[in-house]
Amino acid sequence: MLRVAFVNENTLGHRSYLKPLALGLNSICETDWFDAIPLPLDLNWFGNVSVRGIRRWGLDAGATRWRIAASCNALRQVKAENAKTPYSAIVVNTQSVALSFSRWRSCPPLLVCLDATFQQLAKTPWFAPGMIGRLAAPLMLAWLLKREVQLFQRAKYLLPWSEAAARSLRDDYGIESNKIRIVPPTVNIQQSHPKIMKNEQKRQILFMGGDFKRKGGQVLLEAFRRHLKKDWDLHIVTQSDLQEESGVRVYRGITHGSAAWLERWQNADVFVFPSALETFGIVLLEAIAFGVPVISSQAGTANEILNKGKAGILLNEISIESIVSAVHLTNEQPHATAQRVENGLAHAGKQYSKLENTKVLLELINNAANQSTAVK
Repeated sequence: MLRVAFVNENTLGHRSYLKPLALGLNSICETDWFDAIPLPLDLNWFGNVSVRGIRRWGLDAGATRWRIAASCNALRQVKAENAKTPYSAIVVNTQSVALSFSRWRSCPPLLVCLDATFQQLAKTPWFAPGMIGRLAAPLMLAWLLKREVQLFQRAKYLLPWSEAAARSLRDDYGIESNKIRIVPPTVNIQQSHPKIMKNEQKRQILFMGGDFKRKGGQVLLEAFRRHLKKDWDLHIVTQSDLQEESGVRVYRGITHGSAAWLERWQNADVFVFPSALETFGIVLLEAIAFGVPVISSQAGTANEILNKGKAGILLNEISIESIVSAVHLTNEQPHATAQRVENGLAHAGKQYSKLENTKVLLELINNAANQSTAVK
């Protein structure tokens, strides 16, 4: 029987990517689950302690230090269990927490999932939010990029979440196509919860984003204050420090899949996600699965997820005016809105199917394990 280790970068949207796939293989494989964080005390000081005064500029190598620490923590855990009974394969999400595995000489076959390559992120403010940080980025990220290349060479398969990430693997790293298989985040449409009919006079706008500012929450809030407050309520699920105000409800500490999380989706009339910086956008898939009309920026892979605008409204720009116009459109054109919802359900059921993606992953694990056994 196959014995597979699943290692997760359990931060933000990554928390919900790998678990459905691992659960889907529970009846077929013996599976063990490992979280890269929280970091133990001996690694936390290195990975999380910021250098006062320069972190805001991206000059304290925080992005690199955290990844070194998280990947060391993940490797420790897996190696300890592998020493007891060897694994047939190891599946890691993402390359950030898999970096240290590239130096494990007797590592079982390794499959690495990734929402974006470091080369993709280096072209954005992801690693360096300011101009000074961007100028210093080549020096700050040199080690990280070098180790990423080593990991990609060592891995048996690379499993990008999207075509954009797959393209970067081919074009920026020269990875052969036969080593790349797209395994995107999954949704289970059949288990989506139907929306509840509400008695409130005002309709609900839903926003979900751990980092309120980066996910575009401030622009949405201003649009609500100026133009939408009369007819809508705004419900915000975030980890950021934000105060409630008239018409605005703020929810913190809501976990994925919880009753409170389900309630927010069930009561939403439209989901607005004007994110300025994204690698994928799992929350868009969740909105689609619940049949909630979607308005999104084009950050990350929103264009892929929303099927080039057929499954939701894609904003041409992140602005108050564009958000207000799109929200009004969902209300004023109910037939078109319903059609986009139906298109989204059909598209997600085909491209982001839990059943199909689990089959792909099992096939790759079997291939990797069989090839490894043949070499031995």
